[in-house]
Parts: sequence; structure tokens; C-alpha cells
Amino acid sequence: MTESAAQSVHDDDFRDEVTSYLGRLGWKRGNPGTFGELWTRGANDESRLAVPFAVHPESRELAAIVVSLARQQQRAEGDVAQEIEQEFLDVQAYRIADSFVLEDRALLDSAATVLDSARKLIRAAANTARAPRAYIATGFSRPADAIARKARLSHTRRGSFVLPVVMPIEPPEYLANQILDEDTDIKLESTERRTTRTLATALAALDSIAVRPDKEPSSVELNYLVEVGVSKELVTAVRAIASNAGVHAFETRFEWAPGVGTPPGLPDRVLIPDEASSLLARVEKQLKVAKPRPDESISGQIVQIRQVPGEPQGEVTIRTIRNGKMVEIRVSTSAEITRNATDWFRSGRAALAHGAIVARPGRPLSMPEPIAVTPLDQILLDAFSGGADRTV
Repeated sequence: MTESAAQSVHDDDFRDEVTSYLGRLGWKRGNPGTFGELWTRGANDESRLAVPFAVHPESRELAAIVVSLARQQQRAEGDVAQEIEQEFLDVQAYRIADSFVLEDRALLDSAATVLDSARKLIRAAANTARAPRAYIATGFSRPADAIARKARLSHTRRGSFVLPVVMPIEPPEYLANQILDEDTDIKLESTERRTTRTLATALAALDSIAVRPDKEPSSVELNYLVEVGVSKELVTAVRAIASNAGVHAFETRFEWAPGVGTPPGLPDRVLIPDEASSLLARVEKQLKVAKPRPDESISGQIVQIRQVPGEPQGEVTIRTIRNGKMVEIRVSTSAEITRNATDWFRSGRAALAHGAIVARPGRPLSMPEPIAVTPLDQILLDAFSGGADRTV
């Protein structure tokens, strides 16, 4: 593989990456043989490709697959190899401004600040992805920290000084369920992807609700920020990068694992200038003393939608983390919200619901009287349209 190889989801086997890559390009899996499978391109293409049951990173078998694919695509082998490597990697690319880079070199102190803050950002997001909190303090979760420790530093990129931090994502699992009356195979979001999505959403919300308007969030806006994953610890890490004299701004780009797909509604790039440092310090103070909402909020992937027989309302099931466990919560919804939720599901949007959760022995968790049910990214859309202060 290439010099910039980061990490397979499973360190000793790239088979998942290879088969997912082939599937995305339209290749079809053949019947298994003794040592592997024969993949084909279809009736009008006689291309064949043998894929062993084990594909080791430095093996001749993987090199042969890369050579064959590069020849068929008329592309450089290194480019094809890199795409296979990144099939299940979410990438956060932190950039140091060109004015502080000389001959592809940056100040050691600046690079150290970026890396230390990147680690803190991922740790904060991994924790608020499990339980949104304005101020984590000493309440970091061991399972969340275990997810954060999976992140790796990849090979730096030439041109601008970019430090890519990668999060290995497990190949998706599927759940057979119903969306209204239609049987559907639902691609489940892994905890690693939930962490990266939470980080991207939190940074985008901080930028759009506080930094761009150049104002401290209102109490309602502060609740929004906390619900999407913003914490005092995350804001502190952003400010550390933005205010560093050798960095001059917080800038990161998100590149989503192709084998899992791109979550909708999020910007590819977040840029927070050093001029925002004093505002970020004030937001930190707000978060440190923020009081939680009286009602519970949950967010996550929609995994089932159904119309209640003989009733005007429907039910939307949200897959989320509660009390440290992955659970499904059935949220009662109006006919209009039920229809809208079908569109949210089809476009891959996560949902956010507020209200009291009811737990009864032997019954699924439920939210029978939600205060509000919206797409999670609606918060960002409201901020851009000036509607972030609406009451929910």
C-alpha cells in the first residue's frame, strides 16, 4: 500500500475495504470458492477480479488487486490504493495557515497545539455523543474515551500544512425494519460515526449560532448547542487552536468514509478566526454554568416509522444512547410529522425529540407526548435563516 496508509478497520485485513469499494463501483460478488470469491462487472463487461477471504495490507494479493483496478480505471495505482485505504475512515483535516508555514514546515508549538486540541475535541464529542452535557468536567465516560482512543494521526499532506486525524469506522450493520408499510434494510450508524458526526455538527453549530453572528448565544440557543454536542471542553479546544500565534485560525475539513456515506446537512469545512477568541471564552463561561433543560432530549437515527392503526397519529422510533446503552425509543407523532419523518429518513437526517420518556417493565421505551420533533440539522438551518430563537 501507499506510504500514507493510515489504518484498516481491522489492522491485519483489508478485505472489508476492498469488497465495499468494489460494491460501490458496481462490481458483483460471485459464489465463494476455496480461497476467495470472483467478482465481475456485469453482463456487458468481462472484467474479473479474484478477492481472497483474507487481504493483508502488505500482501501480493492486495497489490495485484490495486494494479488491476488502476489499469481498468486508467488511474495511478497510488490513488486507487489510497481510496481503498480510506473506505472506512472518517477524516478530520486540521490546517495551519500558509502564512505560518515555511518550506512545508510549521512551528512545533503550533503543530503540538493542533494535535492536543484535536485529541480533546474528539474526546469531548465522543462523550457528548453518548450524553449531551454543557460541562463535562470530571464526568468523562470510559466507553466514550475508548471510542476516542481509536482516532489516529495520518500522514501530513503537502501544499498547505494539514494534519489529518482519522477515525476508523466499522463496516455498517443492517437492520430489517418497516418505514410505514415498506420493508427496508436500514444501515445502522456506528458509535464511531456518531462521534465524528457529533463533532462536525457541534463545530458547525458553534460557528453558525455564535461565531458568525459575533454574539453570545441566548439561553434557547445555548440549549441547541448542547443538544448537538457542544460542551465547554469542545469550545476550549477550539479556542486553543484559533488563538495560537502560529496557527491564526481554527480550520478543519471533514472527509467522510465512502463505505458508510456522507451525513447530510453538514458543511465540509469549518473556519473560526482568531478574532473569535474572546467570544469563545465568554461562551465557555456560559456553558460552565448552564442549567439543563427540564425535559429530556434524545437524538439519533430513525429506524422505524409506523402509522398507529385506527388513530390519527403515528410513531417514529429513534435509535440513540441513553444511560450508557444503545436503545430504541418510540416517539408519538402527528400525521404531519410522521410524513415528514419519512422524508428525513430517506435523506439520512438524524432526528431530535424533546419530552418525558416512559419506561415500563416489558415494554419498549416511549415518548408519548413529545414537546417537539425535528431533524437534528434543522438547528443549523434555523441559525442561517434567523430562526434559532424559536420556542420548542
